[in-house]
Amino acid sequence: MKKYAVFKKDGTYIKGNLPENMETERFCIMCAAAFGAASTAQKEYGDETRKLVIDGEQGTVIIKPFDKNALVAYIGTEEEMDEFLKTFKL
Repeated sequence: MKKYAVFKKDGTYIKGNLPENMETERFCIMCAAAFGAASTAQKEYGDETRKLVIDGEQGTVIIKPFDKNALVAYIGTEEEMDEFLKTFKL
């Protein structure tokens, strides 16, 4: 099962398939906030954030821009996310 969420940059949930034990709204809001903070920090030295990787003991969350208005968070490996995004459509 692919574990992902697509959400607006303000954290508003659009679509996804997250584990039932997760609070979708909170997850999306926190991912949007984390990506926004990383982007702000990188802009300070003139760079742009392409992805944010949050590595944990039980898995990895990868957050990337989905389009100009939305982000996608994927729970898994970068390789799995890349394959998933090749075929994913909203």
